[in-house]
Amino acid sequence: MARILVLGAHGKIALLAQRMLAQAEHTVHGAIRNPDHQADVADTGSEPVVADLEQLDQQGVDELVKGFDVVVWSAGAGGGTAERTWAVDHDAALRVLDAVQRSGARLVMVSYFGSSRDHGVPEDNPFHAYAEAKSLVDEAIRASGADWVILAPSALTLDDEGGIEIDEPEGSITASEIPRATVARLIAEVVAHPAVRGLTIRCNAGGTPVAEALGRDRS
Repeated sequence: MARILVLGAHGKIALLAQRMLAQAEHTVHGAIRNPDHQADVADTGSEPVVADLEQLDQQGVDELVKGFDVVVWSAGAGGGTAERTWAVDHDAALRVLDAVQRSGARLVMVSYFGSSRDHGVPEDNPFHAYAEAKSLVDEAIRASGADWVILAPSALTLDDEGGIEIDEPEGSITASEIPRATVARLIAEVVAHPAVRGLTIRCNAGGTPVAEALGRDRS
């Protein structure tokens, strides 16, 4: 069983994933900025940790991830200003990447289907800062020496958990939709499949159970 730190632990996907990970008998901690969210995190079976990724320097991030086998990034600025988006989704994410390279932890990064340096989002679009930040961080992860997996789901829904369709070979599918609960299951199953590494998993909802898709095609 692994020791897992989930960053952005009060998000919808993160809360679902922590419950799944705790049910699988991993030791799970969830990092949150707002102390008022501790009870919600604890209810999943995860141990809440109050930590503001936007404010932590590199030493603080190093201390935060120390001792964990897996670090799950499910954090984000949540549609704030461009400055805050950059501070969280770029600067803080790169500090986490630096920290896991030193600690040896496995990094599971939740990104999005269209993340790419040629994302095509115009500069006057409010989504531009997020698209830029995520694409640069994803590129840095791929170029790093870390043990990493990038999860790139399509548009998120609140539908019930289901199966998955993976973009393999790359470009074989276009972005559609996927339930948050399925993405949470993907996090849990990636943790359960240590051989899944060095991959970007772009995905939609589909007909193949997540564990089967990873077990058959990825391990």
